[in-house]
Amino acid sequence: MREATFTDSMGRKWLVTLPDDAPDVAASMGPRIGPPPLDELGLPTDIEVRLHNQLHDRGLFTLKDVLSRRTEVFAALQAAFRVETEAIISLYRQGG
Repeated sequence: MREATFTDSMGRKWLVTLPDDAPDVAASMGPRIGPPPLDELGLPTDIEVRLHNQLHDRGLFTLKDVLSRRTEVFAALQAAFRVETEAIISLYRQGG
């Protein structure tokens, strides 16, 4: 077995397992390792997707990963909201 990444129709990156002989195009059918779905957080879709991808890019796929690397979880959250922060600052610049 090997690991592969695929991006779903919403733009979320998923780490999955595939048989060694399976092509990468089959990744969408492989069992997902993580990150877990975040829809229960009730975030707007764009922020949920950014957070999901930040967790993926930081290799935070399992409970063990997040428990041992809590600062990375916080950093992923900060990065997901960074775009929103810049958008807010831009609004202030336009109004001032």
